[in-house]
Order: sequence, then C-alpha cells, then structure tokens
Amino acid sequence: MALNDNQYDEIMSMYYKNQAENHIVEQSRKEEVYAAIPRIAEIDRLIATSSIDAVRSRLKTGDDKTGAAKEQNHSLLAEKADLLKTHHYPEDYLKPIFTCPLCHDTGLIGQEYCSCFKQAAIEVLYRESTLDRILETENFEHFDLTFYSKNTDGEHSYTPYENMRNILNKSQSFVETFDKDGGNLLFYGGTGLGKTFLSHCIAKALLDSGHTVLYQSAIHLFEDVCGDVIMKKNQNPNSQDIYRYLYSCDLLIIDDLGTEFTNSFVSSELYDILNTRMREQKSTLISTNLNLQELNERYSDRIATRIFAEYQVCKFYGDNIRLAIRRNAINKC
Repeated sequence: MALNDNQYDEIMSMYYKNQAENHIVEQSRKEEVYAAIPRIAEIDRLIATSSIDAVRSRLKTGDDKTGAAKEQNHSLLAEKADLLKTHHYPEDYLKPIFTCPLCHDTGLIGQEYCSCFKQAAIEVLYRESTLDRILETENFEHFDLTFYSKNTDGEHSYTPYENMRNILNKSQSFVETFDKDGGNLLFYGGTGLGKTFLSHCIAKALLDSGHTVLYQSAIHLFEDVCGDVIMKKNQNPNSQDIYRYLYSCDLLIIDDLGTEFTNSFVSSELYDILNTRMREQKSTLISTNLNLQELNERYSDRIATRIFAEYQVCKFYGDNIRLAIRRNAINKC
C-alpha cells in the first residue's frame, strides 16, 4: 500500500487512540465490577499469581505444578462467569475491548495489513486526493453513455457515442493494467464533454485499490501551490506537502490545463513536473479544452513533444453533455 510516512503515522495514531480509549473503558468496567463483586477482584488476583507461583515452585523444588495451576484457573474462571451472570453482567463484560476484533487494534494480522487498516488508508488517500465526496457520484458506475449522440457529425469517423465508448474502455483498461503498465492520458476537447467526470472515475477506481491520487485544477496548481512554494517561499504550510505530493503520488490529475495564466514560470514548472514524473515512472492524466495545435502553441515544444510522445491521446467531441444532464434533471422535476 503506497503510503508516505505522514499518512502511515496518521493511521497508526488512530490505532493508538483506539487502544487508549478502550483501555479506559476496560479499567472503568473493572473498577465497577470489583466494587460490586469483591470476590471477582480476588479471583483475578489468584489467577494472575498462580502461574508465577507454579514457575517459582518448579525452580526452587523441581516440582511442576503448572497442571494444577491450570486446573485451578479453569475453576476460578467458571466461578467468575457465574458471578457475572448472577449479578446481571454480560459474559464478556470484563474481556479486552477492541475496535477491530480481527487485528485487536494493531492494523496487522500476522504479516498482512488488516482490512480495517486498508480501509483507513483508502480514506486518507481519498481526502488527500482533494476529490473526497465528489467521487460518490462521479465514478464508473454512474458514467452514462446514453447522453452521447449516435448520429454521425460528418467530421469524425466515429459517432460521439462510439468515440466515448472507446475512451471509456481505454480508461477502464488504464485502471486494470495500472500496476503493470502505468502510462499517461491526455483528454482534450470542448467544454462539458465528460473529461473531468471520466478523470474522477479513474481516480476513484485507483483510490479504491489503495493507490495515491492527487487532483489539481491547473489554476490552483500553478497559482496557489507552485506559486506559493517557489515564488512566495512557503507562506501556506500546506503548499509544501502538496508540492512534494505532485512528484510522489501514483497518479497526478491536472484538470483544465490552459485555464491558468501561462508564462515562463508556469511552463517551467509544468515541464519539471511532467518530466520528473515520467523519469520516475509515475502516471499523469491531463485534461484540457485546448486542441493539439493550441497546446503546441501555448506551451514549449519540449512540453508538447513530451505529451504527444508519452501520452495516450483521447479526443472528446459531440454535444455539451453537462447541459444535457442538467436539462434531463430539470425535466424530471
């Protein structure tokens, strides 16, 4: 599971907190029962000392009394259970309390991470992706091809429906082969055609399988994050963490490339991010409303060359799906 040190420490602090809180409840219950049934306090003391006494006896005299100690403890535990039942306490009232009964709040079962640890990791990854709740609705399960026209437009070989079906298949394949092949994607085309939605679908699928994903709009990425770290010398304490995450996350999504104010600083940062991630074999998904010629004109040749050579290029076209979805929702009201 691809967690950095801070993410891992955050999850483990949750386990330590659970252990501490459960211990407080255990102690409170014990004090309550001891006060109500003093004999149980005596039984616990006898059980705690019996094994130690048996070992001491064996060391001093060579007489092995461990069998007798086990038999005595078995009898004492039966008496304890009867006392709890007689006083209307649940049978497990004095047993250790665990938030997760599988791993006993350690996060591990043997050498493997427990399911509770994996779920906690996914929740952390969701939050740090900056997508969080939006992925509850924008995912592969909710992607609807029926909004795309099945009529030819005379310009393209495929209908918008056929084209989108092909892109959807590529996106799902990208996720399925991610660990083996990695790779990069470029989504380009007009406004409201599903580029951002499909980016979210990919993000959710990878997050759910424990990968690290960071989503950044181009404006926020260059003006807030990169601008703060490089130009303003880290005035925002969160910017440095996000900046490092740009280079280390499994998938970086840059949405709406071209909406930012483009200058030499932006071009330099974009090249550094893309080049470093390719060198480190980290995947990137870029979505933009710019066409390929506009991308080439707006950014340097070395950026355009990197993208065209190393990315699967997917062209979105057809009617504005965002407007069609809104009209459909209004008609249902």
